[in-house]
Amino acid sequence: MPIVTTRCVVLQTHRYSDTSKILRLMTEDHGPRSAIARGALRPKSRISGLTEPFAEGVATIYLKANRDLHALSDFELIRERQVLGADLRRFAGASVLCELVLRLAPEHADANLYHVLVDGLDELIAASADAAGTAALQQIWRLVSTLGFGPSLDVCVSCGRIVEPGAGGCFDHAAGGVRCRDCPPIGVELAAHELAALRDLVSGRESPRVNRRQVGLLADFIRYHASEGLQIKSLDFLTDL
Repeated sequence: MPIVTTRCVVLQTHRYSDTSKILRLMTEDHGPRSAIARGALRPKSRISGLTEPFAEGVATIYLKANRDLHALSDFELIRERQVLGADLRRFAGASVLCELVLRLAPEHADANLYHVLVDGLDELIAASADAAGTAALQQIWRLVSTLGFGPSLDVCVSCGRIVEPGAGGCFDHAAGGVRCRDCPPIGVELAAHELAALRDLVSGRESPRVNRRQVGLLADFIRYHASEGLQIKSLDFLTDL
């Protein structure tokens, strides 16, 4: 039973018995892991308030061979990020980031994915109140691209021609991106400025404030390509805001 120490982000927690809870973690060195924190719900537990969703720390874990649930022996907090819960748009964006990693991260270590998650959570905190919604969509698109599901917005998914910056098109989420004006209009019709705004969001460039239409494009794309038929509850929450 090896003992490992690794940086991690708490993705989700579940109560387990009266005194313990189960943590779903994204670790930097060992990929996604589930660990039981025995005694974490006791009033005098040192880690009781540290192991909450979005928190980042250094965890010491007893890895059990051929087991899905491991044992957490220690957790040193790096950043708690409770401020994300004070704003619905920040909270929704952070929840989508964590749930996508929870459901879709590869079982092996992926340090790049780990740092994209950490950066995304920190960008949500750093964004101004007016820009929180835009930051949420930008960071979710970035994570989706890191997971390998990024959309094609510069080349037509049907004919392969370059879609010029000043042109509009149709966003065909099933095909994975934009269709040019010369191809059959399948998907959501986007004017030139709407496609430009979508490009800005996906690339992380400065973008105007988001609207329900842009949120819907992201949600439909994720549901088709990334969720694999699974319900992503946090995504439903984001689209309802």
